[in-house]
Amino acid sequence: MVKFRVYFNEYNVLMDNAVYLPIVSGQLQAYAQTKIIIKDNFEFMPFIFYRDEPDRILSQYQDPSVAAFSVSMWNSNLSLKVAEMVKEKFPKCLVVFGGYNVPNNSGDYLKEHNFIDITVRGEGEKTFADLLESNLGEQNFEHVLGITYRHKSGEIMENPEQILPKNLDVFPSPYLEGVFDELMTQSKINFQAIVETNRGCPFGCSYCSWGQGGLSKRYRFFSPERVEQIADWTGKSKIGYVFCADSNFGMFKQDFDTAKFFVEAKQKYKFPEKFRVCYSKNAEKNVFKIGKLLHENQMEKSITLSLQTANPIAARNVRRQNIRMDVFNDLQKRYNESGIPTYTELILGLPGETYESFLGGLEKCLQSGIENQLFVYHCQVYPNAEMGSIEYQKKHGIKTVKCPLKEVHAVPRLEGIPDEYEDVVVSTDSMPEQDWKKSSVVSWAMQLFHGLKVGFYPIRYIVDKYNVKYTEFFDYISIPSKTPDFPIINREIIEFWKTADSISNGKARCNVISEFSPIYWEPEEASFLNISHEKKEFYREFLGVLTNFLKERGINFDKSELEEIVKGQEVRMPDYNRDYSGDKKRFAKEVLLWGRKSGRILLDKQLQ
Repeated sequence: MVKFRVYFNEYNVLMDNAVYLPIVSGQLQAYAQTKIIIKDNFEFMPFIFYRDEPDRILSQYQDPSVAAFSVSMWNSNLSLKVAEMVKEKFPKCLVVFGGYNVPNNSGDYLKEHNFIDITVRGEGEKTFADLLESNLGEQNFEHVLGITYRHKSGEIMENPEQILPKNLDVFPSPYLEGVFDELMTQSKINFQAIVETNRGCPFGCSYCSWGQGGLSKRYRFFSPERVEQIADWTGKSKIGYVFCADSNFGMFKQDFDTAKFFVEAKQKYKFPEKFRVCYSKNAEKNVFKIGKLLHENQMEKSITLSLQTANPIAARNVRRQNIRMDVFNDLQKRYNESGIPTYTELILGLPGETYESFLGGLEKCLQSGIENQLFVYHCQVYPNAEMGSIEYQKKHGIKTVKCPLKEVHAVPRLEGIPDEYEDVVVSTDSMPEQDWKKSSVVSWAMQLFHGLKVGFYPIRYIVDKYNVKYTEFFDYISIPSKTPDFPIINREIIEFWKTADSISNGKARCNVISEFSPIYWEPEEASFLNISHEKKEFYREFLGVLTNFLKERGINFDKSELEEIVKGQEVRMPDYNRDYSGDKKRFAKEVLLWGRKSGRILLDKQLQ
């Protein structure tokens, strides 16, 4: 009996030689195969799971009945291009789109892309199985829940939402069912895995689409037994990196047990090496307990203490319920005392934020005692988030630009693969575009000097001893006219300004510096690598900048003490010649890729 062929397309980002297993495709297949009628009538073809040239992808198709696409920001245009080519070559093939980059209200999307037959909203396991069954007959999809589809008459039809099961164990795990076994034995790629212990998110942040558009606000869970089995599978399968896709890990007591399952797997098999989660912001005791366990077993680079904004107006505008600053400060102190690295995240471009309030938020975070990373991300707009609506953008005067997406630390696309794009907020009613640019430059300067530790100790010294603000210095050094006598620092700051200008004109943020690794680097990371060529001269300049900064403020300071601290900073900075025998790629990998979040940038050296 000839079976109908199903092709799954989930083009993930290749990070050096590592890529995530196509979890969405695997979940759809694992559940569909529980239906006898599907198992008897359909053949699931090998997964198409990483980005490639459209022609090469199409060459893998042979007489397809169904082509399913899991669409995200990093593969949206590639998915559209391949789907169009599939439909042109195989007009009877049913083309199905789902994923975060497919609009929930997809009528216009289907009209714009007439080669797509069906879009799926929210969770897809049950809906996709129902689609396959309906496709066996006369392709009557009117009873399939959770879809928008093109009727035979040409009319676009939207069906009611899918009924979501309370017990998630009804969906079998593709890991435990062996769905990926053949793929993993035949490929030389280092696979990473995404796991879930629950689904849902009760929060409604305007910049996020979690809990919206067919996705549950109420939590539903997989059983602890199921989670334990998956943890054991990752260890047995030698999966190096596991990402837990729960929305607020640590919110529930059983999350500690989950962390223990993965720790036990590592103790038993030496894998997984890392277990990465998105921590809850309001479950500090449980999160600390989990973070301590993972840190003790070297499974987590650092713990997230995220604010997104410290401005109550901006927080209210985006429906963000923040951790209280006193709790944030106490947690920061507790983690520091326990030697557990942390990092904090802020989003630049939220409505209601001003340049002054943004600097205030940076200052609060830095004054909390954060010793590792304070990341600042540009606000992006997603199709199914509240911020993606025209009404919301008009209300807050939001201006966005479409920029090429260059995924940080990812390998550049091969020639012939369509570019992908991100929508970046560059101004709001409260933050004009010039202020957004200046905020970006200050953020990159802060991440270079504080986060990447280029000036960590001298800056902390002048803050503590002379009662100046961190942001006072970062604001100062972000003005090119302040550093004309210091060509290295001046060059890097001007480059930050050029990057901010180019983003506002629709250009990409990240760049490749091939001598250190042919991957994309963040602006502050690129600056760090540039400085590494001329470290000695840079620190001579840095001492001069600090001296001028203090003099302009009329501060009497101990010059020899400042010189000693700058020298001490220089000694502790890694050197690719001295410490890595000239191996620039290993230097970049170990210092930036491995060391940044884990708090291991600085060397344990003392001034002789």
